[in-house]
Amino acid sequence: MKLIYLTILILVLFGCKKINVEETLPDITNISPTNMQSNLDRIDILADSEDLTHMYTNYLSDIQIPAEIKYYGSNGILIFSQEAFIEIRGAGSAANPMKSIGIVFSEKINNSSYQIIETSQALPGDDLSQLQSIRLRNSGNDDGITHLKDLALTELAIRNSIDLELKYGKAIQVYLNTKYFGLLNMRTENDVMALSDLLNVNIDDITMMKMDFPETDLDYREGNKEVAQSLIDAIENEDGYELNQLIDIDNFIDYILFEDYVGNTDWPHNNAKLYSINGGKFRFLLFDLDWGLDRNRTQRLPKMEYLEDDISLMYQVLREYDHGFIEALENRQKELYELLSSTKFEAIIYDLSNQIDSEIGYLIQRWGPPHSTLEWRLNLSQLQQDFEVNEFYSRKIYGLF
Repeated sequence: MKLIYLTILILVLFGCKKINVEETLPDITNISPTNMQSNLDRIDILADSEDLTHMYTNYLSDIQIPAEIKYYGSNGILIFSQEAFIEIRGAGSAANPMKSIGIVFSEKINNSSYQIIETSQALPGDDLSQLQSIRLRNSGNDDGITHLKDLALTELAIRNSIDLELKYGKAIQVYLNTKYFGLLNMRTENDVMALSDLLNVNIDDITMMKMDFPETDLDYREGNKEVAQSLIDAIENEDGYELNQLIDIDNFIDYILFEDYVGNTDWPHNNAKLYSINGGKFRFLLFDLDWGLDRNRTQRLPKMEYLEDDISLMYQVLREYDHGFIEALENRQKELYELLSSTKFEAIIYDLSNQIDSEIGYLIQRWGPPHSTLEWRLNLSQLQQDFEVNEFYSRKIYGLF
């Protein structure tokens, strides 16, 4: 027993990424959505094999193909079958062997009845009763490591009722043409279609803006161009009064504080989206946290005072011209740091990892990495440690011990 503990300690200390462990993994040769030994729901995506290969090979080309989606419960019984369009989703992780797949159903799914994503997760103001656009995500840059970082950090926001629009989801086993594909995270989308369902509003009433690296300016995407342009003008003119009128300040504060708290290094220059409904104040969406906790001691707020992306510029203008902004920010920061903690994050990791503990072997057998369940558990331990270190330095920097 001591030798096992010593081996694990050495692996952790020296940051070993590949661990050779002999273990019996599930046989995936003849499994199907109806006979696999799993506690998770399953999706079988049925599409023309040539179309599927073409889409998969040309994953950067935004190719959509028709498909039939068969959804099975954890008991292997078919819950529903629906026509849909599918495409490869994601940025850097789209090149991974196990790719993320976006699904747009031909008709809205009655999620109140099917509960493919539990409606009980929804925060006040959110509506998960209908779903038309979802994503089967490979965990992004966390693919091959823990497979639940983004899900866990989002869950931290959900459980603490952070004032944000965000993505709900769970782990699910996925098949392509009845052949086992992998263990992915089924997530609600953050496009206008999904947002209209989540907020129970007409899709034509939504104005969406987005910023993706290497561009650092917010761009109009959909909706009312004049509404979008008014925000662009306020940023360019460094008009603090107008910014205060155009954006939901409380939501913006929660947005930047949470991104800062989890140390998301793929933000604010990237993965930024905000929306307005019928010309109302812009609100911000939280998504793609898979680069969170990646580098400790890299808090976002101090850097945002000098960065030139539009999110940082809004922060700078409000700090300079809205004298109540800093006070509101600091007060909310103290509140959030009372709410968020490594203890709560550890409980989330415990819950999510228990859900896939008996499922991760399928993923290892199909793709690897991780190359063993031991390596996966060590990765989970490292994730918790990264959170604790990040939390410590955040509290130290902001004097919140």
